[in-house]
Amino acid sequence: MRLDQTSQGQVEYFNYFSHVESILIGETQYAQHGEVSICFEHVASKNGQTLLFVMGLSFDRLAWDSRFLQPFIEKGMGIIRLDNRCSGGSTFVKNFGKSKFDLHDMAHDAIAVMDAVGVNQVHAIGVSLGGMIVQQMAIDFPNRVLSITNMMSGAHIHPFNLSVKSYLTFLRMGWSAAVSKGADEIEKYRAVTTGIWRVLDPKALDEQDLTWIHAISDYQLSHDQKIRPDSALHQLLAVLRSESRYEPLQHSSIPKLVIHGDADPLIQPKHSEDFVQQIPNSQLIVLKDMGHSIPKQYYDSIAAAIMNHVEPKTLDSRVM
Repeated sequence: MRLDQTSQGQVEYFNYFSHVESILIGETQYAQHGEVSICFEHVASKNGQTLLFVMGLSFDRLAWDSRFLQPFIEKGMGIIRLDNRCSGGSTFVKNFGKSKFDLHDMAHDAIAVMDAVGVNQVHAIGVSLGGMIVQQMAIDFPNRVLSITNMMSGAHIHPFNLSVKSYLTFLRMGWSAAVSKGADEIEKYRAVTTGIWRVLDPKALDEQDLTWIHAISDYQLSHDQKIRPDSALHQLLAVLRSESRYEPLQHSSIPKLVIHGDADPLIQPKHSEDFVQQIPNSQLIVLKDMGHSIPKQYYDSIAAAIMNHVEPKTLDSRVM
């Protein structure tokens, strides 16, 4: 299935950003998994359904825009969004010699959060690295995961199946962060985060997006939760330590929704195409001109696709 940008029902701009705390959707909480503390927010379910949102490499839970999550909350669905270990407010492992975790550990982190709030089962949604984590959850904890939504990801990403464009994108992100300038620390950090987003999805950003990026940047800076380059290295090593998920997922019966942008510069759509070809009970949606982010032009369509995935009776005509 291929979708163009939402032509009607465009996402309204909510004035969430009058001050930085308004980007949160719930109280900041922490769950313990061994020596690792996982930072998260939880909105309790009113209809018995809970969605778990897992973000990608280096980014924290705030990269799931509150505007994107709002339709699920309004429908009464529970929401959990978490900071992966080594990002946001979760435990950061400084010593690379002690950083031996892999995707199994990161999947278990998410289960620890579910246990902390008393949620037995979730529909798990992940972007990029987050997509790999929710795949691993489905393999390691099949009784805790009702479905997965795998966005801009793959079931086996390794150095030899990434394109030259992927490596150039990594370099551009690093260069963008390195050359960013500002009059003070806040301005410079805003420039760093904006530069990274522009590399990942250059067509998507406008003034509304910049307002959102600046708001989460201010929060990260004020709470000592900046995006760090060594965070990406720790989490990338976790991916490389992990085995292919193709074979175990072939034995998984849970529904799998796969979403990818046809302009993704970091993880090419071929990885999602291979996923649906090799793994049963999976459906692919390709989004025109979308890069490695979730642009607000697609908020309505992606939210409707996820709702249809977790509750088939709620199919929205905009995703047909």
